[in-house]
Amino acid sequence: MQRIAKNKMTVPAQASNGLEDCRELPHDYLLVGQGGIYTAPTLVQTVLGSCVSVTMYCSKYHWGAIFHALLPRVGDFPKNKAIGDHFRYVDSSIWHLLREFAKSGISAKSLECKIFGGASPLHQHSNTSAGNRNVKVAMEILAQEGVTVSASSVGGNGGRKLFFRTDTGLVLQKRFDVQACRDYGS
Repeated sequence: MQRIAKNKMTVPAQASNGLEDCRELPHDYLLVGQGGIYTAPTLVQTVLGSCVSVTMYCSKYHWGAIFHALLPRVGDFPKNKAIGDHFRYVDSSIWHLLREFAKSGISAKSLECKIFGGASPLHQHSNTSAGNRNVKVAMEILAQEGVTVSASSVGGNGGRKLFFRTDTGLVLQKRFDVQACRDYGS
């Protein structure tokens, strides 16, 4: 499934570090449960908290893929699965994109992958937090599929805003600091 961006993006000059040559590119904004492969140059944005995004880049064709998944495993929620709902789950998102790349003769091992997100904004520093589970599943599935992760920015308390340039694999992120209400006093 190929996503086609419908909008143009205007990037302010002061915010364009690394984006100078893509101000006129079509852009797409991913919400939770969205993703796809982009065969045309596109600047994709998304904002993550405990959710996870994995970017995949094929240097041979200059194609990129990304998803924004909320939950770790589709099998954990068998009654809630709807048709076309694969981008809500980290495992099914990865498998879906790898299948789509394979249809074009692109092997999983030839992709450059990066993982982002998995924050614990409620200061839940445990292995059972939603963010930690999402990151763990992403790492496990990519390893099982023989995909090397070239970079990651995961965990922490704050969210991230991602900018992914699909034709180069470039990912820029802006980190958000989260302060608990108790830190502000009265």
